[in-house]
Amino acid sequence: MEELIYHTGTDGKQYPDTTPEEYGRVGAEHLKQLRQKAPEQYQELVVAGKLNAYLNDIEERAFDTMERIVSSMAKKDGLTEDMKDSNPMKWVGLMNNYRHEADKVIREMYIDI
Repeated sequence: MEELIYHTGTDGKQYPDTTPEEYGRVGAEHLKQLRQKAPEQYQELVVAGKLNAYLNDIEERAFDTMERIVSSMAKKDGLTEDMKDSNPMKWVGLMNNYRHEADKVIREMYIDI
């Protein structure tokens, strides 16, 4: 038997959500924003039993966007797997910079409401 996950709505009642909770950092941060800044939307998702599915979708889209941005930046700068082998410190530094910049975009697109 599938264990139900319950969310407390803004009305204080418990509502079940049968969608597995698979979201990560982006989904969790978006959930905080929903509760604080968009309680009506949060309530609608909870009552409809669609909160976890919504947050899982946000997480998946954010991950795909992050991958596309980092890949695009690396390609633009000519970063290759050969550099990873020949100059790993530079490669790691550049990749960290790309991820940091992409994270800013992810925050604007998927976390901040």
